[in-house]
Amino acid sequence: MSDEKQENIPSSKVQRAGRFFKTGMKVSGNYLKHYSKKVVNNSVDRSDLDKKNAEEIFNMLTKLKGTALKIAQILSMDHGLLPEEYTDKFKEAHYNNKALSGPLIVNTFKKYSGKLPNEIFDEFNPDSVRAASIGQVHEAWKDGQKLAVKIQYPGVADSIHSDINMAKPFILKLFGIKEKDIELYLKEVVSKLVEETDYEHELANGQELAQKCSALDFVTIPQYHADLSNKRVLTMDWLEGQPLTEFLSNKEEIPQDVKDRIGQQLLDFVHYQVHTLHQFHADLHPGNFFIMPDGKLGVLDFGCVKDLPNDFYNNYFLMLKAGLDNNEAELRKFMYKMDFLREDDDEATDKLFYDVTLKTINLVAEPLKNDRFYFGNKAFFDQMAEHGTEVGKQSEFRSSKAIRGPKDAIFLHRTFFGLYNILHDLNATVSLDTRFFNTLKEQ
Repeated sequence: MSDEKQENIPSSKVQRAGRFFKTGMKVSGNYLKHYSKKVVNNSVDRSDLDKKNAEEIFNMLTKLKGTALKIAQILSMDHGLLPEEYTDKFKEAHYNNKALSGPLIVNTFKKYSGKLPNEIFDEFNPDSVRAASIGQVHEAWKDGQKLAVKIQYPGVADSIHSDINMAKPFILKLFGIKEKDIELYLKEVVSKLVEETDYEHELANGQELAQKCSALDFVTIPQYHADLSNKRVLTMDWLEGQPLTEFLSNKEEIPQDVKDRIGQQLLDFVHYQVHTLHQFHADLHPGNFFIMPDGKLGVLDFGCVKDLPNDFYNNYFLMLKAGLDNNEAELRKFMYKMDFLREDDDEATDKLFYDVTLKTINLVAEPLKNDRFYFGNKAFFDQMAEHGTEVGKQSEFRSSKAIRGPKDAIFLHRTFFGLYNILHDLNATVSLDTRFFNTLKEQ
């Protein structure tokens, strides 16, 4: 988290539109300068342009916070869709955010709760301990108990749809797609963003998954306090652990067996939710996990929880199994079911999407080929990064003007990509249980 404090957030549609317009003008200016140089010197590299534009766009998104900053977080996890300079910069959206100043957050709390923090809590620290995209976390104490109080930034919930509409031209231009091609996907993302701004919904999610995951004795989910919470303020027990972000920053000093244990806990937590509950925590980045003093895995932030429809779950993992079995007939069948291939594709388009999807499946499912997998394997992650970059640069792929696959895959892919990244950072070797393949039934 940045030490700098932000004194205000543009909250009206006009103010936020002004930020988008101003940044758009700067980005356009950078393009003009770049192509002017290229006229004189054709060897001028585009990476400097991408780096400048990524910086401009990121600075705008961090000031706007809310949906705008969430977009940066999502895009940072999708390698290959954007130039490397963008994804590298947008990764900072997970941790390098300015917190709101003490006076502003106190006034915001009063607006949401009808009272000042010190009228509800025995003690309240106005300096944030963590700033995220939608809200920030403060320490508080009541009846001798230490609590974590998450307070939503002002105007976030009201600006979701307008932010998406203003960001849409950026997204369409960067990805080279038409609005109608991403309509279903935007609806899925927007629906989850709306849920994330409703802290009563997050409280219910946290309580539900805490109960459903009670069989996992290695997981700790904090107790929530409904009487001290509302739609924009969420209060829970304070977790006295080490943030995984901090743990990873000192990972070289940690014994590998400890890192393997944490990696195994993360993998088992995700697989249990996906394959047993068909419901999972879909915001999987290090900022949402703690290493507890007793060695357990602390889990936070249940604002984004995804339910997997039964037909999607079965057909999706049957498609992966067909890829692992090198069964082209079965693989094609499920690719059609999952909308990766379409009946009206010509021969060239069919080959393009079959080859891309097959390679993606082989990479994503590589860890499932054996009982144990070493996620520190640099060659494996280089292949994933290279594949994403190749797909993003393929003119044929972009000119198809269509995003393929079911909308239900968006957050599943985001979750597994986040999991693989953390396991890679941990240099972890983990065991994988693939018995879920035996339970699948075609839908």
